[in-house]
Amino acid sequence: MRQLWRIPDFLDLEYFFARDQKLAEEEGASVLRERDRALYLEEIEVELTGAEPEREWLIYRWLQVRRSRENLAQGGQALLPGRMWYELYGLFWSLFSFLAVAAGAGLAYSFLSYSGKQPVNVSSFMLFFVGFQTLLLLFLLAAWIYRSLRGVDLRSSLLLSLVNTALNALLFKIRRYGLDSMAAGQREQFAAAFTAVRARGKGYGAIFFWPLFLLFQLFGVAFNCGVLGSVLVKVAGTDLAFGWQSTIQLSAEFVSRLVQWLAFPWSWVLPASTSYPSLAQIEGSRMILKEGIYHLASEDLVSWWPFLCLAIFSYCLLPRIFLFVAGTVGRNRSLARISFRRVDHNQLVHRLLTPRLETRPVAAVQPAAAPVKDFPVGKKEEVAVETPPPVSVEQEEVSEVKTTPAVNGTLMALIPDELFADCDLHELERHCHHAFGYGVGAAIRINEESSDTRALLVRLGESSVSACQPLLILQEAWQPPIREMLRLLQEIRETCGDETPIIVALVGRPRPETLFTCASVSDLHIWQQKTAVLGDPYLQVSPLVEQQ
Repeated sequence: MRQLWRIPDFLDLEYFFARDQKLAEEEGASVLRERDRALYLEEIEVELTGAEPEREWLIYRWLQVRRSRENLAQGGQALLPGRMWYELYGLFWSLFSFLAVAAGAGLAYSFLSYSGKQPVNVSSFMLFFVGFQTLLLLFLLAAWIYRSLRGVDLRSSLLLSLVNTALNALLFKIRRYGLDSMAAGQREQFAAAFTAVRARGKGYGAIFFWPLFLLFQLFGVAFNCGVLGSVLVKVAGTDLAFGWQSTIQLSAEFVSRLVQWLAFPWSWVLPASTSYPSLAQIEGSRMILKEGIYHLASEDLVSWWPFLCLAIFSYCLLPRIFLFVAGTVGRNRSLARISFRRVDHNQLVHRLLTPRLETRPVAAVQPAAAPVKDFPVGKKEEVAVETPPPVSVEQEEVSEVKTTPAVNGTLMALIPDELFADCDLHELERHCHHAFGYGVGAAIRINEESSDTRALLVRLGESSVSACQPLLILQEAWQPPIREMLRLLQEIRETCGDETPIIVALVGRPRPETLFTCASVSDLHIWQQKTAVLGDPYLQVSPLVEQQ
């Protein structure tokens, strides 16, 4: 399948998520549910051919529609984080290319300055333009091998971190031209989008490392193109002479063997007369300070330039081109490996695909309560809620009825001791389906205050990490999270893997008739602030019951 997502798309996605979070805090989650369900019915459903849409495509189409509506709202091309990043990154590509070509051409031109008295020193040219770059490439290769063996990727490199910080600071200063014209709230949402991308490094992997890596390789490619271009222009337009000299007493035979060894990458393709100077030409181009150059033959002094050009091409330019291609492949693979199972993605898919239930109250007879089946605690069994038989009453108007299963699948509910007896599991599943798009597959009684959680972790780790079931932890919001609760969340994350969704579902103070009450906004903020220190992109802290 064609790669849908690009890096600017994720910046815009985080921007819209930040806006939606603020909107939900101000007006309630029902506003998002109504808007996204209407968006799906009006804009997305008409493009489906009957098959269930893929999650990745569904989120991407939602992003496209949100961008289109934002453009219409702003009367043209809206200034979004993705567009700003794309334009600034393109500016850096042009700037790096120009500076690299200019630097390579300028340095090479200065080395190739020839007044007719002193030939260009081949030893210095090779050491500066080939030797230094080769050592740098070998150092990068050694660092990559070392980090691969230790299981640490290049994102943790101190050098790359410093360069990335400097570039981010420069980008922030450059993008001020667009941010200054925005309202304060929009600037905050821009900042929230960039902060979310940095904070959710686990969810996005290395996609924001590769652009920096590619910029470095682009600089290397352009720099060596500048060097090669300068050499060819000087050779074609002037009468250059090349020679070699050394304080160390090196024989011409040793230099000839060294040159033949360095020319190995291309000597099997090109004839020897072009690949490298012969032994006679090397002897004839040796410079001795007290003797000058008048005794040297011109054909020997010009025999070095093909070797120099081929050395730069083989040892400097080709590796950079290879690394650039490898970086492009690595970036595309990182984009393809991104999981769209984070809590924000799950909530969005739930809002898009879950039908709404709209009713208009009329006079009707209250149906008899449905018999409740025993819920087998600890077993992965679907919750079965029996629907009471229909009664002869005037029917309500229903625009959409829930006919599909939970869009995000089923999860395992972890219920504390003090809540387990009062927790109606059928009611829990109803609220869970409505709020998060999950059904309840099993329930486990937990004691979160106990320091010994090994039994729970063993139960959760019975299946492989990749197949660990999503989890819901029921909590009373009016009781702030204690240290043991945070430690439990960390231990569950270590047991179940980095990408297992964990939902902390908050309820308010219980009433005599029900445990499922609304959590206050202040209590919710306290829980979100306390759990934010975990830096877990797959942890969701949300109310189980919406404010009416």
